Amino acid sequence: MRLRELNVMKDKFFSIIAHDLKSPFNSILGLSEILHEKTKEGNFSRVGEFTARILESSKKAMELLTNLIEWSQSATGRIKYMPAKLELKGLVGELTGLFEEIAAQKKISISAQVPENICVFADLAMISTVFRNLISNAIKFTPLGGNIGIGVQENDDEVLVQISDNGIGIPQNAVDKLFRMDESYSTSGTNDEKGTGLGLILCKEFIDKHGKKIGVDSTPGEGSTFYFTLKTCLAN
Repeated sequence: MRLRELNVMKDKFFSIIAHDLKSPFNSILGLSEILHEKTKEGNFSRVGEFTARILESSKKAMELLTNLIEWSQSATGRIKYMPAKLELKGLVGELTGLFEEIAAQKKISISAQVPENICVFADLAMISTVFRNLISNAIKFTPLGGNIGIGVQENDDEVLVQISDNGIGIPQNAVDKLFRMDESYSTSGTNDEKGTGLGLILCKEFIDKHGKKIGVDSTPGEGSTFYFTLKTCLAN
């Protein structure tokens, strides 16, 4: 059974490399060629437009590469689970700050309601990856002028984290595929942003390593709420 799972993961891995990674690099190469020809001709009228699109494609390629590297390290056991006490309010503030510019481009507001002094026992690198992927996805599938909310609640021995958006939502038949390596579901964002679904699979692997759960509630046309749980420091 484990061998079958590894073969499925390997096939998915190479499928992503062959298809999804090729797309942003084709865009970078094509736009760079046009930009080179334009500058040789002394025509700088659309330089700003071309460089902006090259930058965006480069960011997409880097995001995908980062997820691919982290997933491959996780699948081969090279990422070690090293939990420690983490204060969530500061961590959430730091991570949401990374997305200020890209959210501003779509006029999306991000608000975080994180009570003071909530401490979790978690692996910093893994949980940071989970937050980054879920916030990035929320921005991708939220329309111009939309809203994203991050909420944290402490319940007995665990903490519930929710990342909600008022975006395009996910059909129920697709929800079941989101966190599975042997299934695939990918759709374009509201600005035609491309995705692979690998980020969500990585999120599930990392939350599984914490012995906790991850899921989503979604209504097409109304938005989605991704959630995951973590141990409180008191539970450890």
